[in-house]
Amino acid sequence: MAEERFKNLFLQDTAERIDYKSPSSGGAKFRFPERNFVEHGRRIQQKLAQTWDHFRDVQAQRTAVSLPVREGVYLEFESTPDFDLKIKSLENRRSKIRLLNVRNVDIDGKQVQRATVFIPQGKENYFLNKVLKYAEEGRNKELISSIEDVKLAILESFWQDETEWMPGDDPVWCEIWLNGDTRETEESFREIAVRLNIELKNETLYFPERIVILGKANNQQLQDLIICSENIAEFRRASETARFFVELENKDQSAWAEDLLSRLHIVDAAVSVCILDGGVNNGHPLISPLMNDEDSQAFNEDWGVSDDTGHGTGMAGIVAFGDLQKALESNQRIEILHSLESLKILPPRGQNDPELYGAITSQSVSKAEIQAPARKRILCMAVTAPEFSRRDGSPSSWSGAIDEITSGYLDEEKRLFFVSAGNLSGQENFKNYPNSNQTYCVEDPGQAWNAITVGAYTEKSNLSDPSLRDCHIVAPKGGLSPFSSTSLLWDDKKWPIKPEILLEGGNLVKDSLGCLECDDLSVLTTYYKPAERHFRIFNATSAATAQAAWMERQVSLCVMCFAV
Repeated sequence: MAEERFKNLFLQDTAERIDYKSPSSGGAKFRFPERNFVEHGRRIQQKLAQTWDHFRDVQAQRTAVSLPVREGVYLEFESTPDFDLKIKSLENRRSKIRLLNVRNVDIDGKQVQRATVFIPQGKENYFLNKVLKYAEEGRNKELISSIEDVKLAILESFWQDETEWMPGDDPVWCEIWLNGDTRETEESFREIAVRLNIELKNETLYFPERIVILGKANNQQLQDLIICSENIAEFRRASETARFFVELENKDQSAWAEDLLSRLHIVDAAVSVCILDGGVNNGHPLISPLMNDEDSQAFNEDWGVSDDTGHGTGMAGIVAFGDLQKALESNQRIEILHSLESLKILPPRGQNDPELYGAITSQSVSKAEIQAPARKRILCMAVTAPEFSRRDGSPSSWSGAIDEITSGYLDEEKRLFFVSAGNLSGQENFKNYPNSNQTYCVEDPGQAWNAITVGAYTEKSNLSDPSLRDCHIVAPKGGLSPFSSTSLLWDDKKWPIKPEILLEGGNLVKDSLGCLECDDLSVLTTYYKPAERHFRIFNATSAATAQAAWMERQVSLCVMCFAV
């Protein structure tokens, strides 16, 4: 067995505290407008007074309805357009005045800095005293001169995502970031959330000085949290799971696809990703702009070029967009830096002769290069041979063919080649996670020396399906995906360590009966029969390898991607 140091590396507890520094520091000159001390001091003093009056009114209203009220106030400070706030001076840890978040917003083409600060009860005069010394003596010049406006913080002061993602009347899942990192902070917040009828997930993420909890809340409930809790730092929209999209009616799925199409900007970079699989359906509306008919070929012409199982089109959706779900949820223009090609290497029925796996792969690559010889190429395919895999990492004719292709031995054309690590399956393997992953070896041809073998990890941990309320996730967030194989049993003195990289491959849930896949913990991609539906879920090392091909294109590398 390989030594402990050769296991997959997951970085934990690596955070190092570094005090916040304004982007204007570190060599750049701090920019603040020149002010008349008396006039500007008087104006900021009035704004502070108005803010405290407003806060006392709100506090009285909340007390009247018997809801808890925080012992302190949230203020939002704003800079003059195209000038800086003296961020560091807005916090005083000794007085427990805390800087919670800093945002840059565009107003009429000019950048404005906004900072949200919590001031505990009894420290109301902290900034007022600074303003008085500024107006009378010219002290605190950089801090007070940098402040254009100050007001009571509102929900938008804490919202760190796109404004249109902010919840309305209907509750949605949000990330609630708390200031603090103690159990007492979490328990206090959860008590308040219960009183406000906000559903919370049991899981909690702890970071230095921050706690993150998922809560399902509407707009008013988030506003109530700000009023009731003194530990709010930020709100963010929690990502919807793939379940949201796959459960839509097909007409609604089509509308989401049309919206994404309207935001596509395809860059003609003479680079393609060629998917070696069971065919790709380029009739899918999200695939057709990226794939011409002539770029869809088959090793055997009698097979046809259409997708028989949906796996190749599933690969294509991820290769094209990376995170398709994120692309659908965005309202921004999506830039595509590559086209798609398809090489069908699997027959519609039955299987290829195992002795021909290497030859089929090599000849299919040649077909693509003959079709478009001037094109830089990222090849991507999803097939493995688990029944013929070697548990010791030794080469096969298939892995040897890939090594030959990548090395440029025959044509002096070196290629970067991604290979899938292959997947575990079966209840016993899943129930024994992660021990089963450590003893299940990378499948053929993932042992190829010159290929980059792709395994899977997962960030998927959010269960939104009510029917899964009593289930638990198998892999921890950020852990090895339950599907992914390893090379831990290989002799590391003779064979390479695989996989080299891990990308999102999805997770599993478990209950008293066993483990199962679910939409919430899977990756979203394209379905091969858009007349029936446009989207499907996808997972395991095939999803991870498709992401690797997309990722390599983002850094403008020429890649051959082979997903297993």
